[in-house]
Amino acid sequence: MDDYRKQNRAWWNEVAPLHVNSPFYPTEAFKRGANVLDPIARDRLTDVAGKRLLPLQCHFGLDTLSIARMGADVTGLDFSSTAIAAARALSRESGVPGQFVESDVLEPPANLAGFDIVFASWGAINWVDDLSGWMRTAARALRPGGRLLLIEGHPAMFALDDRGTPDGPLTVRFPYASSKPIIENTLGQGSYAAPDAILKAKCTVGFAHGLSGIFTAVIEAGFTIRKFEELDRIPWDAKLARLAKVDEFYWALPKDAPFFPLSFALKAELTG
Repeated sequence: MDDYRKQNRAWWNEVAPLHVNSPFYPTEAFKRGANVLDPIARDRLTDVAGKRLLPLQCHFGLDTLSIARMGADVTGLDFSSTAIAAARALSRESGVPGQFVESDVLEPPANLAGFDIVFASWGAINWVDDLSGWMRTAARALRPGGRLLLIEGHPAMFALDDRGTPDGPLTVRFPYASSKPIIENTLGQGSYAAPDAILKAKCTVGFAHGLSGIFTAVIEAGFTIRKFEELDRIPWDAKLARLAKVDEFYWALPKDAPFFPLSFALKAELTG
């Protein structure tokens, strides 16, 4: 495993137990019986009952088990041992069935196959350098004619400066697309869901994938893109001062701002 993946796994192993109890994640609502999958994902997974579904980079399983509540047979995959342990515990405590596999997304088990749908959302592909390898993992896991649903932060949004002011212009700080790693020195300070925590892990490593790179990786893995949507909201504040909470799930630009894509939803079918 590459060093960057070791660094990222150390960070996720540390933050996963904190996230289970963070108000950012509606864990308690899920335990009370709620389906806490966000509406963008839920509205695009309306036909999952009776289907086998594989969420990649599933974290501690909150979305995965919410999809199970919709009638799907779910198997979540994540490389964090503490996240997988928390997901299995959440499945037991809630009584919602789900299988969870501890594995790097670029080195999955050979028997991870035959699924109807592969799903990933909100901060998945920016953690991997080999996007083509990620798409091949998705393709190998699917049955012929199976579907991929990828919901993500938009590359244009990830390029923006997160040090701006609420009434200032949106400016570019990070590359829109680059093969070079983006190293964030966290200085031990918190995560998006546990900002006040003091962490031992000192950095994370991300990668910038532009839309052309995403589309090319999807097509070369044997998929046909069936639908691509650019959306105006995301389920975290992205540290962008101009974003405001618009409902219990999402942040967006002010209503009087011109449209700017903050996220996207891509549906593809395995045809190759």
